[in-house]
Amino acid sequence: MKSQAQDILDGDAAELDLLVSQMKDLMVGYVNESRKPGALVVEYKLPEELKPLIDLDLPYTGIGIPGLMPMLRNILRYSVNTWNPGFMDKLYAGTNPVGIVTDMLISLLNANSHVYHVSPVLTLMEDCVSEKLAKLLGMGERSGGITCPGGAFSNQLAMLTARNYMFPEIKTKGYCNFGKKLTVFTSSSGHYSVEKTGMALGLGLDNIIKVPCDDQGRMRPDELEQLIIQSLGRKETPFFINATAGTTVLGAFDPLKEIGKIAKRYKLWFHVDGSWGGSLIFSDKHKHKIEGSSLADTFVLNPHKLLGTPLQCSFILASDRQIFKQTNSLGAQYLFHDDSKYDLGDSTVGCGRKPDAIKLFIGWKIYGISGYKKRIEHAFKMARYLTNLVKNNNKFKMVLEDPPNLQICFWYIPKGMKILDREEKETKKYQTWKEQMTLVTKEIHKRLRERGRFLFDYSPLELNGKELPIFFRVVINAPSINEHYLDEMVREVERAGEDVLEYLEENKILQDGLRSENHHINGNYNVNGNHSVNGNHSVNGNHSVNGNGYIYHNGVEKLE
Repeated sequence: MKSQAQDILDGDAAELDLLVSQMKDLMVGYVNESRKPGALVVEYKLPEELKPLIDLDLPYTGIGIPGLMPMLRNILRYSVNTWNPGFMDKLYAGTNPVGIVTDMLISLLNANSHVYHVSPVLTLMEDCVSEKLAKLLGMGERSGGITCPGGAFSNQLAMLTARNYMFPEIKTKGYCNFGKKLTVFTSSSGHYSVEKTGMALGLGLDNIIKVPCDDQGRMRPDELEQLIIQSLGRKETPFFINATAGTTVLGAFDPLKEIGKIAKRYKLWFHVDGSWGGSLIFSDKHKHKIEGSSLADTFVLNPHKLLGTPLQCSFILASDRQIFKQTNSLGAQYLFHDDSKYDLGDSTVGCGRKPDAIKLFIGWKIYGISGYKKRIEHAFKMARYLTNLVKNNNKFKMVLEDPPNLQICFWYIPKGMKILDREEKETKKYQTWKEQMTLVTKEIHKRLRERGRFLFDYSPLELNGKELPIFFRVVINAPSINEHYLDEMVREVERAGEDVLEYLEENKILQDGLRSENHHINGNYNVNGNHSVNGNHSVNGNHSVNGNGYIYHNGVEKLE
């Protein structure tokens, strides 16, 4: 007769067999559906609409295995399908089949990679892939790193490590008798996690100094150096520079080489947040954009973004791989017995650690550097294609004419509205235009989200000291994106824009003061004061009107 324990063991295996076989059909069907023509990214519902559809009741008596599959189908139905090429909303996209299997392996093992003796294989994989990444970045023979639960936490650990290394007394005695005001420098386009870390470490938001960017969204080294000098002049203690390789909105790359030299000159810790752009190290064609990464004391890279590993997978790398343990260890003897360099949890401020490094390790094994290179270069090819679509369509205006990365940022310009992006920011005309363009962008975005065919975001931005109207930000990442999807997406934006224009007209929201003097909604266009046209008539000189009513001058729409 079998024991009760044996029954449970046998039951676990049989139940897993049943669930995995059912999940296989569910998962494969989900991915297949995402690629069908016209497939929705999301069946969008407002929170009050969604709650009754997903049964949020948590019962005393469970629904049992028979209730699992219907529940999972419902979750998939109302969730955002990141496998769909129409998902271009964030800096990540759907993963890949290898990623799914790897995540299943992690759950099967249910391992904790804080000490070597409970996760020996996973620990060695993390140590290996961290060292390999750091070496690719040129960070030196002693370089290496560990994983953290996301880029924000990686940035936090970088600043904590820098502070503890440079001012070890703070680790033990705190700030009470420290007597110095520490200052941090980050670009005005840098990630907000730097400010969050300033809060968490007790530095104060006022001491996180924002460095102005140029008109391409890159930190200005000349401004950085001046701000450091000013901080020193106030008897403060500058200690940390955060540069960005691939900003969240525009995708800009700070000039790492110049910033690294400034950090060395003033003996500041040089950190690079390469969460988004750091993966370009896998592309010979594009890795020049992160030139200077070899100068970094610490560098963050998130493979779950550009490389498509499952969320989350974030590495913090250092020129000295032992620096994390050296500065952050507390030597908890009940857990870390032998002071082993392979007890990776002792290098962090946490305890339990998910073995995220295996996601990149296995992906790298399967696809190789050449596979990741192919993925990256396809994404840039599609980004160029979308850029050209937008630039050559007179209904749109690019925020940056030549995007530095995979974020394509643009406005939809309603027919007849002036383009006032070069107007002085203080003028009432510019402020009114900014408000109107923001309204147009948000209204189009709302309609596209409700339709569910494409999902991308919008963003505000201050560029070169000027607050821009909110604009669309489309992120090109997934290998499944092709020219067909991008053509369709542009048409969808145009259709939504036409609907919004009609809505604005009916509700008298679009102000007359923003109308082009040469362009009126009623179809009568006055071109040069002497000639009026309508329909498809051409006008003298280089002016013409196409069938859609767009006025051109030498082939370019003339709205001013």
